[in-house]
Order: sequence, then structure tokens, then C-alpha cells
Amino acid sequence: MKNLEVEHKNPIAVRGESLWLKAWKRFRRHRLAMFGLLVLTTLALLAIFAPFVSPHSPTALNLAHREQPPSWEHWLGTDRTGRDIWARVILGGRASLSVGLVAVALQTIIGVIVGSTSGYAGGKVDMILMRITDMVQTFPMLIIVIVLVAILGPSLYNLMFAIGVIGWPGMARQVRGQFLFLREVEFVQAARCVGAKPGSIIFKHILPNTVGPVAVAITFGVGEAILLEAGMSFLGLGIQPPTPSWGSMLNDARTLSILEKMPWMWVSPGIMISLAVLSINFIGDGLRDALDPRQQI
Repeated sequence: MKNLEVEHKNPIAVRGESLWLKAWKRFRRHRLAMFGLLVLTTLALLAIFAPFVSPHSPTALNLAHREQPPSWEHWLGTDRTGRDIWARVILGGRASLSVGLVAVALQTIIGVIVGSTSGYAGGKVDMILMRITDMVQTFPMLIIVIVLVAILGPSLYNLMFAIGVIGWPGMARQVRGQFLFLREVEFVQAARCVGAKPGSIIFKHILPNTVGPVAVAITFGVGEAILLEAGMSFLGLGIQPPTPSWGSMLNDARTLSILEKMPWMWVSPGIMISLAVLSINFIGDGLRDALDPRQQI
């Protein structure tokens, strides 16, 4: 009798395992995703604890040590004003990663609201919201962000706002597609039959089932926002001195003499941007595989 109980409990325990735990186990098997998570976590920790990791100030000028190549004292060298490149690179991660996270959070909020309302309501509401989405998506994102930042003034917060309010159409379309499909499935129809209100259906039944695609879109969006911040800072419309960012450091090294004779000034921030974007893309690939409904069986 005890053996039967044990045999009966084991399958239940397996079936009772949460979908999130299963997804995490699949994610851990994705080697590139785990590597990306490790690298991104390392970059984030370096940015958070930058004052404790570097022995030098990222903004202090030291003309006696200007334009020095990498050494034991200055691990990644110094720039034209004697500022330590290592200190500026790790502190610059704060601005670049913050822009990616905050801008994509704003994109996600707007995109989920527009996409869920459009997909669930349908009809004229869907048509109006999608035409607005098409109109926003028609404009080149880089040009509109440049115009907005030029109007509002170059700063970290204005750059976050500009990227967030322009980059939501892709998220809205993805959420709308999920809602159009999910609103017709059996469990949603059953919720309607028992008298569930639209708000309850959206937040309790449909929206939780869009978490997978939305999470994947968020990871790729963060990578795009970091690249866009780097481009804006390179143009002088992003984070302003003396606060460093990876893009502004590339902007400081754009002269031909620096490119040829002082490669340490642009190689380090370039590598950081590449590592951050690649890591986020690897994580997105892992999430896409881990949260794939076809893998839930």
C-alpha cells in the first residue's frame, strides 16, 4: 500500500511543478543565456559598486598623467585630461544600462496598455489605436528621438523619455496579437460565461499568458535602447559631461589622432557596449526557448 502511495505521489509532484520553475530549468540548460546572464550581472554590479571597484575618480582631472597607456596604476589608461578610463567605463555602465531599463519599462507600459486595449476591445477601438500605432511607427525612430531631445534638452532623463515614448509600437502590436488569439480560447470564453468582468478577464486570464513574449521583447528592447543611447551620446545629445557613459566616451575619442594613437580610449567602451548588447540578446534567446508554449509539455 505504501509503495502505491509513493508511486501515486511522484507523478503528482512532477505535474504540480510550476511552469515558472520548469521555464527556469530550461533556461539554465541554455548555455549562451546563462553566460549572458553572468556577464550582464557582472556589468551591473561593477556599475553599482563603481566607487569601490576603482581606486581613481572618474571625473578628477590629472594633467600629469594624461594620455597614458594601460599600466598597473591605470588599468585601461587615461584620456586627454588624465581621467582614469577604467573608472569611467564602469561608472558609464550606470547611465547606459539605466537608459536601457527605464526606457524599455516606459515602452512596455505604453505598449501593453495600447495592445491589450486594442486586442480585447476590437472593432473601432482596435482600428483607431492601430492607426495611431502605425503613424508612430512610420517615423524613423532615431530622427524623432533626436528631435525630441533637441527640443527638451540633452540629458539622461530626457533621453529615457524620448526613447520610451517613441519605441512602444512594436510592443503594442505583439501584445495585440496575443490578445486577439487568447480572447477566443476556451478558458477565456468560460470566464465570460460565468460573468467575469472585462478587467478581470484581461488581468487574470489573458495578460499573464502574454508574459513570455513580452519578456523576450523587453530583453531585445533593452539592447536596442543601449545602442540608441550610445549613438545619441556620440552625437552629443545624450548624457552630458562630466557624467560618463559608454556612448559619450566614444564621442570623446572620435578624432583621428585618438583613433590611431590612443586606441584604449575607444576600445574599452566599445567592448562594454558589445558585451552588454550580446549578453542581453543571449538572455532573450534563452527566454524565448524557455517560455515557448511548445516546450511546456
